[in-house]
Amino acid sequence: MTYIAHILIYSAPELADTLDLSALGSEGYEVTPITQTKELELWLIPDLHNSALIIAHRSASEGLKYAAEIRQAHSQLPIILVTDEVDQSFLKQALELGLADYLIRPVDSADLLKAVQHALERQKSRYVEQQFERVLSELVDGFVLADLNSNLLLVNQSARNIFNIKEDPLEGRPVNEIFYQPDFMEIFKPQRTFPFRSEISLDDGRVYSAQSSLIPEIGIAIVLQDITHLKELDRIKTDFVNTISHDIRSPLTSIYGFIGLIDRVGPINRQQAEFIHHIQSSVQHITALINDLLDLNRVESGYDLQMADIHMKDILTQTISDLEYQISEKMQEVVLSVPDDLPVIVGNSLHLQRLVSNLIENAVKFTPPMGRIDVRCHIDAGQTILEVADNGPGIPLADQPHIFEKFYRGSNLSQVTNGTGLGLSIVKSIVEKHHGRIWLESSPLGTTFTVILPM
Repeated sequence: MTYIAHILIYSAPELADTLDLSALGSEGYEVTPITQTKELELWLIPDLHNSALIIAHRSASEGLKYAAEIRQAHSQLPIILVTDEVDQSFLKQALELGLADYLIRPVDSADLLKAVQHALERQKSRYVEQQFERVLSELVDGFVLADLNSNLLLVNQSARNIFNIKEDPLEGRPVNEIFYQPDFMEIFKPQRTFPFRSEISLDDGRVYSAQSSLIPEIGIAIVLQDITHLKELDRIKTDFVNTISHDIRSPLTSIYGFIGLIDRVGPINRQQAEFIHHIQSSVQHITALINDLLDLNRVESGYDLQMADIHMKDILTQTISDLEYQISEKMQEVVLSVPDDLPVIVGNSLHLQRLVSNLIENAVKFTPPMGRIDVRCHIDAGQTILEVADNGPGIPLADQPHIFEKFYRGSNLSQVTNGTGLGLSIVKSIVEKHHGRIWLESSPLGTTFTVILPM
């Protein structure tokens, strides 16, 4: 980038010859001598952060006078004053005026170059800071930055508007003196793991998504996005799913019941019995789909998400016991590895049971007869790690990025394979509601699902 150093000489023109500008030229700076104030406006480029001005004058007081006039019109322009002498009064005025630097004649070329470089570096830093402040002030999303001791460093205007904050100044004040919403203060709980995503519900009905990140050696940065309209859409979707599911499930129950009575009112032939079986299977599939939709809807809406101390070992043992018939039917081996001293975690019992059940049931379904399923659970770095590994056919690589999507079914599954395509979506939603993570590793030798839940 080329920087333009403007030299303005108000007194005798011969002063220009006393400045050695060779170092500036050799560094690629474009130097323009100016002897009239009006010429300054012609040469100043719009990006003042790329410009510097050198005023050369024998009298320090006269030089300061000219500098003050220029700064009235161009307050951001760095000015270096070259003069014959300075005194204590000059230094005080120069400081108040905000001069970038001053030099006493005769001026060495290297010193002049160094003064210009330092002035431009400071100017660029101020420019970047101003741009950053402007971005934050214009940002629609709220932004809050607090240090590691939960003292405020920065609150942009949008965040002030969100929480109706009128106080000033905020910098350096404890977070709990300014923010009173319990949802917001959850972010600053001791031992909080980051990144942390939460929702903040305000008294006026607005809802904000808060994405919090830990910035090492600086503090906690929080971005607030208005999701009120999304929550309303979610409520409408929830009502729709509940209504439709109820309206469909009732006639399905009647259909299934009456089909079971057909053979009681008279004999039926083999083909009729086959048709009845297909109808029953279809009704069961639709009923399972409706149940899964309702379960997914409950999880995503946070319905009945009451947290309590949970013993994962008890949930794992009970789930394997509940699936004993399917496991025995395929003559599979399920190996449970859980330490006796596994600590409790905070979670929702019903949801975690569904999570474990879906993962193990999937493993049983896709593991071949006489296959092996490993269920492991342990604590590492303050987190609960659950692994469910099978030696089934694996999930094709192209399918793996989509495996947690709603209604997605693997390309290697036959059309007759039972399932609604919602089981893993439910699992992922439960994991996210518990602020955890889930991923899979798969090959033709088997698949391992790994779930990490914070304690």
